[in-house]
Amino acid sequence: METDHIKITPEWSQCKEEVWDHVFAKLEDDPRAINITPRKKTVWFYAVASIAAVALLIPFIAFFYTKSEVAERGSHLAVILPDRSKVNLNADSKISYKPLWWFVARDVKLTGEAYFEVEKGSTFNVRSGEYTVSVLGTSFNVFSRADKFNVTCLTGKVNVSDKSGGVILTPNMQALRSDGKLIADIIEDANESVNWKQGKFVFVSVPLQEVIQEIERQYDIEVIRNSTMDYSYSGNFTKTNDPNDVLKIVGSPFGIEFKIK
Repeated sequence: METDHIKITPEWSQCKEEVWDHVFAKLEDDPRAINITPRKKTVWFYAVASIAAVALLIPFIAFFYTKSEVAERGSHLAVILPDRSKVNLNADSKISYKPLWWFVARDVKLTGEAYFEVEKGSTFNVRSGEYTVSVLGTSFNVFSRADKFNVTCLTGKVNVSDKSGGVILTPNMQALRSDGKLIADIIEDANESVNWKQGKFVFVSVPLQEVIQEIERQYDIEVIRNSTMDYSYSGNFTKTNDPNDVLKIVGSPFGIEFKIK
């Protein structure tokens, strides 16, 4: 079939721009706005979200919530920890721990002096400054005041460490710092380290200044120092109701009369 002589005449005579305007004139320039109604969240959605939020919040609270126990000057304090471990705080001492996190990590921070009787279980840590005392189940005394630190093991086994290293203690052994590092030493009777629990003072070649500081803590007093304190004191006595009696016992060997401010 030959198509050379076929001619198609268009129905319009406008140019393509005019055709475009004619055909699409009725189209709106602005698209119609479509309103989408948000789906309402069910009660279950909010319940699940609340449970998830609480589940995330509980560990956060448990980790950061800290409880402190303080034995004021002139007093002692007995504390029972969440696992039934016992702590006896000496005068002017403080411990802090996380009761809600306790069964994840048994950690105690100590300032001052305390005697611990630890129940068996996971590792029990006592942290005081740069020192850490770690045990599984034992009894021990920790003294940590100013620049003096020592740990005495009464039963079981105790690991004492700092940045310089660590030492292992067994009953009747004591850890102390000497020449910049921790050392372990054997002592005659570890029970003497906790005589303070019964209101007894036991000093062996202790600087007189430190003896007076201990008396001040136990009685919550301030002692006037009118003479040299460059002495070492050895002796033992029981706490009396009148601190003046104790001061006479301590001062008489040196001819010193201490007075309470």
